[in-house]
Amino acid sequence: ETMAELVALPGVGRKTANVVLGNAFGKNEGVVVDTHVARLACRLGLTRGHDPVAIERDLEPLFPRADWTLLAHLLIAHGRAVCKAPRPRCADCSLAPLCPSSLV
Repeated sequence: ETMAELVALPGVGRKTANVVLGNAFGKNEGVVVDTHVARLACRLGLTRGHDPVAIERDLEPLFPRADWTLLAHLLIAHGRAVCKAPRPRCADCSLAPLCPSSLV
C-alpha cells in the first residue's frame, strides 16, 4: 500500500504505482502521468517538462491533493475524446478559451 513497496515490484514504475495507490487504495501519492496527461499538461501550459516525473511535480501544486486521481482520469478522457495527439478538436473544446495552444 505504499509507493516504495509498489515500485520495488518488477515492472512497476511511478505511473503504475500512482494508478494502484489512487484507484485501489484511495491514496493520492502523486499524479498519474501517461501520454495523454503529459500532452495536455504541455498544451495547457501547466508544465514545460517532458519527463513524467517533472510533469508530475509541476502539476501537484496546481491541484488539491484530494483531486489528483480524478485529475488524471479527467485529463486522460479529455485527451482521448477532444485533445487528440495528431489533431486536437479545439473547436469542440470547453477549455479552448483558457488554452494557450488552442487553434480556435
